[in-house]
Amino acid sequence: MRMKEQEPNRTEQLRLFIVGEILSGQFEPGAKLPSERELAESSGASRVTVRRAYDQLEAAGIILRNRPRGTRVADSFRAHPGPLESIGLITTLPHDFSGRFVEAVSRHARAADALLVLGIPEPDTGGEQLAIAVKMAARGVKDLIIWGADRSFDFRVFERLRILGANMTFFDQVVPGPFADYVGLDNRAALEALIGQAAADGAAHFRFLTRSDLNVDTNAEREAAFLDIMQKIGTSFDIVRLPRTGGALPPFPAAAPAACICVNAPLLQSVFRAPLPGVRLYCVDRPPSVPGTPVTGYRQPIDAMAREAVDSLRRQRKGREPGQVRRFAGELVTI
Repeated sequence: MRMKEQEPNRTEQLRLFIVGEILSGQFEPGAKLPSERELAESSGASRVTVRRAYDQLEAAGIILRNRPRGTRVADSFRAHPGPLESIGLITTLPHDFSGRFVEAVSRHARAADALLVLGIPEPDTGGEQLAIAVKMAARGVKDLIIWGADRSFDFRVFERLRILGANMTFFDQVVPGPFADYVGLDNRAALEALIGQAAADGAAHFRFLTRSDLNVDTNAEREAAFLDIMQKIGTSFDIVRLPRTGGALPPFPAAAPAACICVNAPLLQSVFRAPLPGVRLYCVDRPPSVPGTPVTGYRQPIDAMAREAVDSLRRQRKGREPGQVRRFAGELVTI
């Protein structure tokens, strides 16, 4: 009787050990796993326990068993089926934009009768976010929305999570590639709108202000769009990159009305505490208040984007292939 009570626990321990080895890269997708006899000898488990663990992993689609080829790790993405039960939201450190997104996802999770599990890394890095994603998946959270802090992920681990059955959608800063869905802003449309408004406001010189030490796709896309539009217009412009630890803002040309287009609202808010003569301020995101000067922002449709992130997880559960990209247009707002 005692062995019968302990055997399921031993099977679960062995199953979790194998999953951990796959996530760590000890066994890559498609790699051959030890035979039942080999694993029993190396782990100290019985052949019955090993067979049960392998049976469970095969039923979950994590491993493939073929008599001539042996037992191998699955090498194709697999969706976790059924209705949404819980959503793991891994986000950046709180600021106005992230707070509104968390609130919107929470609202749509409740509408789907799903529990929202929030993960906020400290420090705010891609590596810490990845650790949270692995921990959530290991504890049964099969649907993940990841607001990537930067590109310092080991994306191979996310691919392994997909093979293990986790559904995932990336939001905003990091575009993941074919293993996950992506929801974000149409950054080209954002820069076209902001530059068009700045030109209508009389700007003769255009500056794009971004971060020098933050490796995220959205910043790179916005900078590339700005550069392309400026080259097509043939007007005066420059690009300034400041580190997150500070840095002095170079002076603007004295002779021309200038527009400073910031890559996002937090950057604008951290640099501009008071107006600069002859300079109008613009940013992607909802504009922050700067006393004594108007600020124009390109406001993102947070509620629609949050709803799409949740809906994309539902579609993955129904078997739709990952790698779908959905970009949203925003609207100009001046305060």
